[in-house]
Amino acid sequence: MKKQEIIDKVKSLGLPEGEYIVFGSCPLAAAGIREAGDIDMLVSDKLMTELAERGWQEVDKGKYNKPLTHEEFEAHSSWRFSAYNPSLAHLLQNADHFDGIPFASLSEVRKWKAASGRPKDLRDIALIDAHLSK
Repeated sequence: MKKQEIIDKVKSLGLPEGEYIVFGSCPLAAAGIREAGDIDMLVSDKLMTELAERGWQEVDKGKYNKPLTHEEFEAHSSWRFSAYNPSLAHLLQNADHFDGIPFASLSEVRKWKAASGRPKDLRDIALIDAHLSK
């Protein structure tokens, strides 16, 4: 998915301001670095409850990774996948906004990917670094 498709899909959810941020690979798509395969969001506990009430389904991906999913969306109440676990409030303070949608900043995505250290994260770090050095 490219930037505009992500923005349109997130807007279609009608989520309350200040209760979520788009994270994962979507900030790379928003910056034009590469496309995203899905839409990961860090959401407040309140919004997590609301999404469950809307019928979003929980998927067990590990001890700290039980997102609610709906179509191409994954909503997470925490980002405890690595040693870097930023809060929603922290990410929102440093967010990049595109057409009213908050995206985690590339510097925050880079910190998370560096702490994760998976091969796909290392590739994304190289892409982020090349983009930021322009």
